[in-house]
Amino acid sequence: MSLNIATGVANSSLGANSEQIAVLSRNIARAGEANASRKTVNLITTGDGGVRAASITRASNQALFVNSLTARSAAASHQAITSSLNQLERTINDPELDASPAALIEKLGSDLQQYATTPGDITVAKSTVLTAKKLAVSLNEATSITQAVRKDADAGIAEAVTRVNELLRQFGKANETIVKGVQSGADVTDALDERDSLLASVSELIGVRPLNRAGGDMALYTDGGVTLFETTARTVQFTATSMFTAGIQGGSVTIDGVPVTGSSAAMPISSGKIYGLTQVRDDYAVSYQRQLDETARALVDIFRETDQSATPLLADATGLFTYSGAPAIPGTGTIVNGVAASIAVNPAVDPDLGGSAKLLRDSGVNGAAYVYNATSASGFSDRLLTLSDALGANRPFDAVAGLETSANVRGFSASSVAWLSEARKTASEDMDYSETMMQRSGEALSSATGVNIDQEMTRMLEVERSYAASAKLIAAIDGMFETLLAAAG
Repeated sequence: MSLNIATGVANSSLGANSEQIAVLSRNIARAGEANASRKTVNLITTGDGGVRAASITRASNQALFVNSLTARSAAASHQAITSSLNQLERTINDPELDASPAALIEKLGSDLQQYATTPGDITVAKSTVLTAKKLAVSLNEATSITQAVRKDADAGIAEAVTRVNELLRQFGKANETIVKGVQSGADVTDALDERDSLLASVSELIGVRPLNRAGGDMALYTDGGVTLFETTARTVQFTATSMFTAGIQGGSVTIDGVPVTGSSAAMPISSGKIYGLTQVRDDYAVSYQRQLDETARALVDIFRETDQSATPLLADATGLFTYSGAPAIPGTGTIVNGVAASIAVNPAVDPDLGGSAKLLRDSGVNGAAYVYNATSASGFSDRLLTLSDALGANRPFDAVAGLETSANVRGFSASSVAWLSEARKTASEDMDYSETMMQRSGEALSSATGVNIDQEMTRMLEVERSYAASAKLIAAIDGMFETLLAAAG
């Protein structure tokens, strides 16, 4: 080998070492970053025996990466559901003792029994009416909380959709950079990391499935199969609902006009924050609201007044409890949306509004034809005993509420509490499991593709020793040249 060739070989080695040191430095600088992958310089031997950096590649594992995306989506959906159910739980775990609808129904039954024992005691009468007022207010407040949860979920969906569109726009730019870089032979490893990071963020909002294509290109599809990105980003749209009440349905999320949430979705999404919030808004909160409405409807029905004349002609009418549809009685066993929001104690029975608590014993809220205690006897307890029995008697409930279709109102309300508690417990367990899976899949991906600072430092020492050896070789060659020049002189 001539000295000139040896010099070229040594210089090429120095250049390759310099390239490796630069890449190792990049790796070390990004150690600990969630989406940073390990970069490696690929060396090839040249025709004259030298070496050069042919390309830079990054560590990747598509299977682990997809698993990580799936775990992120599942965790985000369960987090959204659990958070919202925790808010709904405020309707049954009140800071005040016995302030939930189920507890107050039990108390109302106890008060009625006590009033029936002492029907002439006006203090007991007022106390019973006060319990009824608290019960009505608790149903009103539970409805307000439930609809607020739906409103918050709807707003969260709108915010998430806006974020998805922005992420897809950024994803498109990163994808274009990669495709052009692959075509020109440029180093695109950092752009690949950026694209993966954006994809991970998208997966937290909506379940996605990536598809690698030729030339570094990537297409994205929802976990339901709808195209999110293919050459260009698809438009994700959603219109927020201005106000929620019982029976109001929220809007659907669409991708290029194709619904991916709601009953009209042919290929619905099944994970991600948007999915979780949609489940809360359209499923959990709706079912719970129906249970509240069925409880309120039953109370209005139980305390109805019936025409007591010898030849009754008048229709049954609302008694202790009234609502927006009064004086008509809501249909038996059929849900009426919004009863829990409007239920209230009839002003005619409320002493605070100028009414008489005795009407609970005697009736007659709707006029003389509805009076049960025509003589106003202070010892009359028949009506109170009948109402007390009615609270414990089975009655039909609408199946759409998701609970038993035949039960007493006490049992139905207690079942609603149990339903919500179980839903929250299940959601919390699902969240814990999915978060564990997300953590483990992230650790597995990081172990396979991430930067290990110890390994990088070890590799750095090896390259530095190689650099030093090449430098010594050049120094030796330089000495030989000097000797030759001296001899020639």
